Amino acid sequence: MPHQFTAFRQISPAGLAKCILIVGMLASSNTTLAQNHRKNAKQTRKPPPHTSQKTHRLGLQDKSTRETQTTQTQTTSSKAAGEHSVMPKTAIAYAHLCEPELGVPPKIILDEAVEIPVYRSGEQVYGNFSNCDNPALIGKQTVSGSVLQRYEGRTAEGRKLPHVVWIAFGRNSSSSPASIVGSVQMIGYNKQTGATAFFESCDRLGPWVTMDKDTWRMRGSMPWIDDPSEFNRAFVPAPGQCVQCHQSDPFITNSFITAAKIPGTETPVIPLLDADSPYYVIGGSQWDMRTIDLKDNACFDCHRVGMKTIELFTRSGWNANEHMPPHDPGSLSEAYEQLLAAWKLGPSKVAAANWIVPPARGKPSRIVGSDYPHQAAFNRSQFPKSESKQSRYANTLEILRKRYFESSKEFQKRISNGTMTPKEADTELTGLLKQILSAAEME
Repeated sequence: MPHQFTAFRQISPAGLAKCILIVGMLASSNTTLAQNHRKNAKQTRKPPPHTSQKTHRLGLQDKSTRETQTTQTQTTSSKAAGEHSVMPKTAIAYAHLCEPELGVPPKIILDEAVEIPVYRSGEQVYGNFSNCDNPALIGKQTVSGSVLQRYEGRTAEGRKLPHVVWIAFGRNSSSSPASIVGSVQMIGYNKQTGATAFFESCDRLGPWVTMDKDTWRMRGSMPWIDDPSEFNRAFVPAPGQCVQCHQSDPFITNSFITAAKIPGTETPVIPLLDADSPYYVIGGSQWDMRTIDLKDNACFDCHRVGMKTIELFTRSGWNANEHMPPHDPGSLSEAYEQLLAAWKLGPSKVAAANWIVPPARGKPSRIVGSDYPHQAAFNRSQFPKSESKQSRYANTLEILRKRYFESSKEFQKRISNGTMTPKEADTELTGLLKQILSAAEME
C-alpha cells in the first residue's frame, strides 16, 4: 500500500486549513499544467539510442582514414567558415563541423570545475533560494552547486589553440538534494574570428552526474568524443536559437555567473568581452544575430546590448539601474530610458537607432535594415510590465504549488524504489507547505 505523507500533521490546524484552501484553489490550474507538461514532454529532446554502427573518433583516426577524409574535412572547414552552415542533428557531427575553428571540445569533469557560490547577506549558503545576493536571474529560484570551468582550445592532436576558449557550465536546477535536475552546457569561442559553438546536454543527467547532499554541488564526468555514441547520448547541438539569450556575445554575465573566479585570482571564470568582440554561430547561419544600437548613447560605450537578455533578467526582478554601470550604478538611468523607449518603439521608428550585427570572420560590425533575411519573432520588444502585488503573490504561490505536487510524485517513486524514506519525504513536503503558508500570509 502506498505510503501516505504525514506532512500536514506538522502544521497548526489554522495554518493547515489555509494551506488546504490555497492548494485546492490552485488544483484546477494544476490539472492544466500537468496536461501541458505531458504535452511538452513528448516534444522534449531525447538522447539518441545506442548505435552499433562504427564511428571514427575525433583525434583517433589512423593515417589512412585521415587521408581518405581530406576532402570531407576541407568541405567541413569551408562550411564552418562560410555563411551557409546548418546545425547537424548529432553532437558528434557538430563537433566535426566545429573542429576547423575551435579544435575539439573539452572533456568535462565537474569535480575539477569551479563552484558558483550563492550568497545571502554576504554569507555563502547552500540549497534552493527565492532570495539571495546574487540571483541566477533565469527564474524565481537560485540553486547552489552549479559549476563553471574554462579550457584552452586544443586540436585533436593536442596542439594548443590560445585564441580559442571553451566554457563548461553545470547548471543545477534541483528542487531537492534527493534528485539531480539540471544541464551541462559547453560554449566554444574563437576570439579571432568570432566562431561560436553551443552544445546542450540531454535532459537526463543521472547516468553521469550526481549531487552532494549538503552543498548540492554537481559531481561527475560527461562522456567525451572518444566514445561517439555516449557523446551523442549526453549532448545535442543547439536545439534552438541560443542567441535569444546569448544575444550580445556568447557569454552571459551577471552577479551569479561572475561569482565563480579562477582559483587564486579575482578573474571570473567566464570571459568578459566588449563591443568589438566578433561573434557568429557555427551552424547558425540562419539565426537572428541583430542587436539594437543607439547613436551616442552611453549604454553602448563598453559592450553591445542584448535587450532580450535584459528582458529575461527583468522578469526575474533585476533592475538595470541598480547594477549598471558597475562602477556607478544608476548614473546612466537617462540613457537607459532612451534605450528602453527605442527598443519598445522599434529601431525603424527612432532616428538614432539601428539594427546591427556583430563583427565576424574579419569583417566589421554593420547596420542591417528591413531586408535582413534572418529576422526572428523573438527579436522584438516584449518587455515585462511592472508586476502588481497581487500578481507577485499569485506567481509565488503558483511556483510553490507546482513544486509541491512535482516533489510529492517524485518522493513517492523514491520511497517505492527504496532511495528515500517516508520520514525524509515528510520533512521535505512539510518545508514546502510552510513556504506556501508563509506566502499566503503575505497577501
